Amino acid sequence: MRLLLFNLATDADDPILGFATLWIAALVKRMERIHVITMRAGRIEVPANVRVYSVGKERGYSEPRRAIEFYRHLLQVLRHDRIDICFSHMVPIFTVLAAPVLKTKGIPIVTWYAHPSLTWTLKLAHHVSDRMVTSVPTAYPHRNDKLVVVGQGIDMELFCPNGRPPRTARRLFYVPDACPL
Repeated sequence: MRLLLFNLATDADDPILGFATLWIAALVKRMERIHVITMRAGRIEVPANVRVYSVGKERGYSEPRRAIEFYRHLLQVLRHDRIDICFSHMVPIFTVLAAPVLKTKGIPIVTWYAHPSLTWTLKLAHHVSDRMVTSVPTAYPHRNDKLVVVGQGIDMELFCPNGRPPRTARRLFYVPDACPL
């Protein structure tokens, strides 16, 4: 299977979104190839069968220039490879921009969104996506007709307290939405 993945940042050193490179490395073990179109790239640390294309936010490109770069990369990927599915992680604008091209090629779109903000872009992304995915029902502020709630995955080897490895027994940790931070 060949996956087209959209994300906000592909940077192993990013303090918040650095996990994306770990996701990509785990996903590609089950795939033939992954093409990543990212808003911003930093230190790329992915397996050889992953290609990463940045639309240039890290270079200071304007929004119109980033849109041009997005289409340039998207069309290049589709011209040189057969894509089976597109997964868009927290970038509904990429879902919206890509949908006309992907739909004409019969490529399904799954969009992950977990944020309380309901924007026109999210409404459009919902409309053009085949499925919407989120962590908990309250994390998705729009209709649930296409919604699949999958929970939240935390890498316990990466995020273990006091540097101690996790026990062999699985643990579940739940933070209610009403929890003040």
